[in-house]
Amino acid sequence: MAQKLTPKQIHDILVSLGVSDLDAGLIADCLNVGKSTTWMNNDPVSDGINQKLADFLKEHGFNFEIKVSPVKMGKYIWEVKKLPPKE
Repeated sequence: MAQKLTPKQIHDILVSLGVSDLDAGLIADCLNVGKSTTWMNNDPVSDGINQKLADFLKEHGFNFEIKVSPVKMGKYIWEVKKLPPKE
């Protein structure tokens, strides 16, 4: 079983993957308390971020999905979704 990460550790890993400080904090909070949320902002997003986030979630055993979608005028929609328990 993977060691449980603290919100600070989650934040720092996400920033190292190319997630902005603000977005990493929001994701860390969601993963820590087990909630789903959606937001939009214009913070920069690194190339391949969806795959990097999927790999991070799988590697650390988080039963979540994170999707980043570009919208108009340089903005992105972030969706953090808690998945149903695995059978």
